[in-house]
Amino acid sequence: MNLMTRDDFDVLLEGPHRNYYLGRWEYFSVVLEIIQKLDVASILEMGPGWMPVVKDADIMLGPEEDHFGRPGFFQGKVIIHDATIKPWPIGDRAYDLLVALNVFEHLDNKQSRAFREAMRVAKRAILSFPYGWQGGAAKWMHHIHRDIDRELIQDWTLGVEPKHVVEIPRTGSEFSKGPRLIYYWEFD
Repeated sequence: MNLMTRDDFDVLLEGPHRNYYLGRWEYFSVVLEIIQKLDVASILEMGPGWMPVVKDADIMLGPEEDHFGRPGFFQGKVIIHDATIKPWPIGDRAYDLLVALNVFEHLDNKQSRAFREAMRVAKRAILSFPYGWQGGAAKWMHHIHRDIDRELIQDWTLGVEPKHVVEIPRTGSEFSKGPRLIYYWEFD
């Protein structure tokens, strides 16, 4: 596994997307710690932005242009598919792990459909969610990040109990630096 390092992350902070990445190491590093403890060989990362946290993972990108970016450097294959449309073009249990960091809130009220597919294609999953964010009315995309709580996440994830949940506190004063929840599941 070729995981993002702090040096890789610092390169992102030196680039044009600095403001987007500020405050994200706090939860990226927790996700990386979880992954390091797992015995996984095949990983699918959904919507990884400008750099996947697992650089040799396969990545799943939506067919539309994404203003959060597309990776400039990665080593796996690319699957272009709208995660809200099932079935995904991936076989059952094709991956040991699916990673989706702050992606599910973007799935247009079809999160449970996507989660069913995540359980079908992967043996485990790590998802992160904005948690309890308020405000953010100034930017067009911020509305989908507001008022996400544990009950809504439970609805999105079909009530499937995670093995582990980590709460990441606010990492800055901006709206996009609010608290996050990281959920880890192992599927039977």
